[in-house]
Amino acid sequence: MIQRQTDEQAREELVRFREEIRCEVVLEKAGYRLDKTESSKNNQKYRRGKGESIVVNHGGRGWWSPHHNATDKGAKGSVIDLVRFLNPGMSLGQARQELRGLLGVAPTGATYEHAPGEERPRRDPSVMWNRHPVLARGSAAWTYLTLTRALPEGLLAHVARQGVLREGIKGTAWFAHHDNNGALTGMEMRGPEYRGFSSGGGGKRLFRFRADEGTRPLRRLVICESAIDALSFAALDHAVFRQGTLYVSTAGGLGPDAWAELKALMAALPQAQGRVIAAVDADGQGDRYAQNYIAMAEELGLLAMRLSPDANLNDWNRVLQDKRANHKENAA
Repeated sequence: MIQRQTDEQAREELVRFREEIRCEVVLEKAGYRLDKTESSKNNQKYRRGKGESIVVNHGGRGWWSPHHNATDKGAKGSVIDLVRFLNPGMSLGQARQELRGLLGVAPTGATYEHAPGEERPRRDPSVMWNRHPVLARGSAAWTYLTLTRALPEGLLAHVARQGVLREGIKGTAWFAHHDNNGALTGMEMRGPEYRGFSSGGGGKRLFRFRADEGTRPLRRLVICESAIDALSFAALDHAVFRQGTLYVSTAGGLGPDAWAELKALMAALPQAQGRVIAAVDADGQGDRYAQNYIAMAEELGLLAMRLSPDANLNDWNRVLQDKRANHKENAA
């Protein structure tokens, strides 16, 4: 006679799985091995082959997949979620049977060996990104952006909710670049002492944020040269803000992959109502960028135009700072 578990026993068993079975054990059984070259103290990367990796965190009790969007709930979780992730279609009952055989098993610590001549994977920007906190009010980077760069607090909070702003070291703000599938490819990094782009990953694509957090159809694409310029233009763009606008930063010039993604964004705009704004600097480089963006938009049958500051201010953040300075002067 088969004795069935009570609901309480079933719950207790799941708790025991989460507490006693480490994710490393599950991964080792599935053929994954620790890649020390891509691991840190808090994030241990396990690799099975090209394009197959899982990051273990929380001391072996948690995991996440760097190949999935950070908001994908099915690509992170507990050891129970990991078994089902590695075995698509597996039921919870089948996962229980798998995990019962792993109770009391310890990870071996076996390491992944790169084959001779095998290309070493680029450093995954997701590992860096997930180590750092979301940009929050009162932090060093928040102070830099609001005081030095004159960006409105409400706008920063609005964009931070979209998951594309984080706090780096020494008051540096990180602006996430994603491809059109939502994969993190790198970060623009800007602070009082540093300016650059993260190494590894897919490189520059587009930093992007919605005016309305995606609640309206996309009708307007604003292209800027830097993340801070995109935020600055949005702050000055209040008359049409929240009207189906996507603001993007190219972080300077674009490679072939990023050009293709920008063109795909333009192609998604409605031809009759879609608008492309080249919000570039007032200089020779801005001239070249604007010419290329407008030509691409017109090729797709879209209306496009250039907006740039006066030459004496050059970029949109200087316009924003100048506006704040004039407001303080008038208020005094």
